[in-house]
Amino acid sequence: MKHSHTAGGVVLGDAGTIVLVRRKGGDGSWLFPKGHKENSETDEQTARREIEEETGLTNLELLDDLGTYTRPSIRHDGTEHTEMKSIHMFLFSAPPHATLAPTHEMEGAQWFPYRDVAKTIGSEKDRAWFATVFERVRQAVQRD
Repeated sequence: MKHSHTAGGVVLGDAGTIVLVRRKGGDGSWLFPKGHKENSETDEQTARREIEEETGLTNLELLDDLGTYTRPSIRHDGTEHTEMKSIHMFLFSAPPHATLAPTHEMEGAQWFPYRDVAKTIGSEKDRAWFATVFERVRQAVQRD
């Protein structure tokens, strides 16, 4: 079985919102912005680059390292692939009033209230992971 390493983030916006993205040609599922490492990038560098590529967000403040989880890669049609992904996630805060500008590979990027994210995420395994860090995210939202 093939293994890959990716990184991404939970990005907080204004008023307790979190950005999710939807891939072009995909099954319409909303996901956290993330992607594969390039060259000698650190996980944090990968997360920042992927978030910028998928949402247009820059100048993110790192709030927390949310750790790593593993799940099968998801094909564009929403089915699981035989490739296993190790996903390192970070918690970031976007600058106030940040505007989303999804790139050509994304169908869209949208802010969702943090309390609605768990029911909005298209991947069951990503929802399960988010449940394990929800309290840390909630605390960060309340500090803002």
